[in-house]
Amino acid sequence: MIRSTALIALAATATFVAAPAFAQDTRSAEVHYADLNLASADGAAALKGRIGRAADKVCGVSSQLSLHSAASAKNCSKLAVAKAMPQVELALAKAGTQLAESGRVTVAAH
Repeated sequence: MIRSTALIALAATATFVAAPAFAQDTRSAEVHYADLNLASADGAAALKGRIGRAADKVCGVSSQLSLHSAASAKNCSKLAVAKAMPQVELALAKAGTQLAESGRVTVAAH
């Protein structure tokens, strides 16, 4: 009886410890741009600025980080921006047309 209880406790601990290794990173943010005129250079630049700030936020870029953590967060931010750019380019291509979308881009951490 004691042995089976110990095995159950060990199995539960092993499962608990292993779970974070399989966890998915789901940090993301929606960047809205319905208020911007994407047909103008200023509107396009404003959207790209919003994307960069959202990427920094979801990746935890901060001046409070250690050097290693800051480098990792900046790398995450660059990747998040790169992954969002196809959505941005599509929005810019459709600016001023009836095909314009709902006015948001999703930025996600990797």
